[in-house]
Amino acid sequence: MKLSVTQFEKAKQFLCNEARSLEHAMFLYEFENGSESDVLAELKKYQNEDGGFGNGLEPDLRCKASSTLATTVALQHLAHLQSEQKDELAAGCFRYFASTYKPEQYGWDIIPKEADQSPRAIWWNYSESTEHWGNPNAEITAYLLQYSHLIGTEMQEVKTSLLQYAVAYIQEQCDHNEMHELFCFMKLFEVLPEPIKHQFEQPMAKFVEQSVVARPEDRNGYCAVPLQVAATPQSIYYEQFSDVIPYDLNELIKSQNEQGTWEPNWAWGRFDEQWDIAKREWTGYITLNNLRILRAYGRIEE
Repeated sequence: MKLSVTQFEKAKQFLCNEARSLEHAMFLYEFENGSESDVLAELKKYQNEDGGFGNGLEPDLRCKASSTLATTVALQHLAHLQSEQKDELAAGCFRYFASTYKPEQYGWDIIPKEADQSPRAIWWNYSESTEHWGNPNAEITAYLLQYSHLIGTEMQEVKTSLLQYAVAYIQEQCDHNEMHELFCFMKLFEVLPEPIKHQFEQPMAKFVEQSVVARPEDRNGYCAVPLQVAATPQSIYYEQFSDVIPYDLNELIKSQNEQGTWEPNWAWGRFDEQWDIAKREWTGYITLNNLRILRAYGRIEE
């Protein structure tokens, strides 16, 4: 089964006419040979003077203040770009990380105290503690490795400290069953140098096994599924789920709605007016990401 030309055009029309300007620019860049500069210009609108990102870049958190959460989302967007133009925005991210790092917890608060004063999802309330260190700290460690040329001596030392902590954490403390923490550790695992990577192999295999719900009949509305860990056939986890991925791709195509989009399968349950805005933003984000997956698997009709 393939996404038909008509279905693709419907998704395109939504992304170009109703989604955020950011997802519109990213769609044009990735699917229509659009401008990378346009993507950077749209992303920069969410960056604050401290170098961090906020202003609703992560649609479930509407606060204008910078947050670790939104700043990692910005770096996720930058990962789709190819040129060194992105280094200017990335450098701001690391300036923000340097100013907000908490050495006593080997990481960062995922959202700031200001979040509690803004419309947000019910799960985004400020707290200094976290049950799952890897979210967001394993992901940030990955970015410190990837952008090592942009960080100063102080953050180089932080990177070394975080790598040591990550090894001990994933081997001895992690419960290996929280999906968002898995996604963060996946980003780190991809960029780890040898022989550190070897120390992660067994815990990561356990993490994927315990967190990803392979059988469709066992899934609820919000859980990790194979296409989230194997978004392309080149994923190291593709073979592990190769028996179910064709079925999941068919179901993904069939689940596109009449408007040509895919919508979030969650809701805030409060701040209804702001949730309506966030829901539309998420719809653009999810629709673009699903088009990426379908293209990677050759499931979009020419």
